[in-house]
Amino acid sequence: MKRLYYITQDLDDAEVISDEVHQNGIDDHHFFVISRDESGLKTHHLHGSNQLEDTNILAARKRAYLLGGSVLGLGVILLTLFSDVFGSFMMLPLVLLIAIALVTIGLVKVAGNSFDGYFMGLFNQHLDRGEVVIVIDVSRDQASKVEAILDTHPKAHFIADCSSFRSAIPD
Repeated sequence: MKRLYYITQDLDDAEVISDEVHQNGIDDHHFFVISRDESGLKTHHLHGSNQLEDTNILAARKRAYLLGGSVLGLGVILLTLFSDVFGSFMMLPLVLLIAIALVTIGLVKVAGNSFDGYFMGLFNQHLDRGEVVIVIDVSRDQASKVEAILDTHPKAHFIADCSSFRSAIPD
């Protein structure tokens, strides 16, 4: 999946874009709007971000912990299956595995915080100016169709894109 980010000046524009994108096969689960005007989202019948996006449950810094834990868990499983390290109480391989997991967590966390901080800053900058952020999740083949639709809207401006798994959404 690819996540496209656009901004527009107000919720009226976002509503027009929403209607057009929905007519072209993008449903509410793949289209949402972020605005400081929560009541305006409801009056314009726009799908706001849900709690999963609001809480950054898959923010890069949290994925660092998942990745590090996964590396450690996989290492322990491999050591258990293919060696007698736990039977002979030789802890050096386990200590090395823990060190590798901690280094992985540290590196991914630093990179993840940078990535999350960039998107959070970008979104907050636009939201603080009263603009509206439109987020659309599309498959790679749908991306060019949606981009062509949004190119026809003079008030919609492309600001970023990325994999929907890696995307940070501001609180």
